[in-house]
Amino acid sequence: MMQDNRIHHMDAIEGLRRIDANTVDLVITDPPYNIASKNTTTMQGSKPVSTYQAWGQWDVFHPFDYKLLINQVISEAYRVLRPGGSFYMFTAQEDNGYFIHQAVKRGFVLRRVLAIVRQNPLPSMSKRNWRSGFELCMYLVKPDRECTCSQRGCSRKHRGSLRTFNFLSQQECINVFYYPIGIKKTRHPTEKPQAFIERLVKVSSNPGDLVVDPFVGGGTTAAACQKLGRRYVCFDANADYVEMAQNRVVSIEKEVSNASTNSMVSEGGDSI
Repeated sequence: MMQDNRIHHMDAIEGLRRIDANTVDLVITDPPYNIASKNTTTMQGSKPVSTYQAWGQWDVFHPFDYKLLINQVISEAYRVLRPGGSFYMFTAQEDNGYFIHQAVKRGFVLRRVLAIVRQNPLPSMSKRNWRSGFELCMYLVKPDRECTCSQRGCSRKHRGSLRTFNFLSQQECINVFYYPIGIKKTRHPTEKPQAFIERLVKVSSNPGDLVVDPFVGGGTTAAACQKLGRRYVCFDANADYVEMAQNRVVSIEKEVSNASTNSMVSEGGDSI
């Protein structure tokens, strides 16, 4: 088993294969979407650039290689998760249904599809299409037992009963999350909102649980785990992103330490 509370400079599949089977409580990941193009425009700061220029070579794959990569991630996630463990993965809109189908074929049970919605989506440069205002994240569970139901056409939705699901509130557990773009913690071009990742961690794990992210990028998952008292093992093949993520975790460690110190001082003052 790999040492936890570490961000490793390592390929996603190589890293996952080093983790023992049935030892992980939660997997959260935001892999490449394979949609970077020289003909599609996004904003980098206040400057319009191609998505290829903004995201780089790491988001460009041959379609066959891309499907192979993500299907390997799904298979390895299933292997390392404990029975009842949860798996959240972001995908491009056009691929969401395909990879859900692949995950279910490998044994996962689909629980819900979540959407993160941009309150201020980028403008349409060409004005020839709808503006892109949301991203999708699949939520699946590794069942805790084999299906023994004899019903014809069983959907297997009754499986996975051992899963952790800490229901926060009716409002916080709606499967749509709104956030403003432009507020980021790092320079990573596809950073996800930390408040959303923290919500996934709170809902689908408990303090001390082990969380894995094989495409940690700017370190959002690791930062959320550090803040919320979960153990984590994270990977990224990009050395710059690994350093970025490690610096982010150090910053969170300082925040948590300062908050703890201030709390102790406050309690000491109240007791005098």
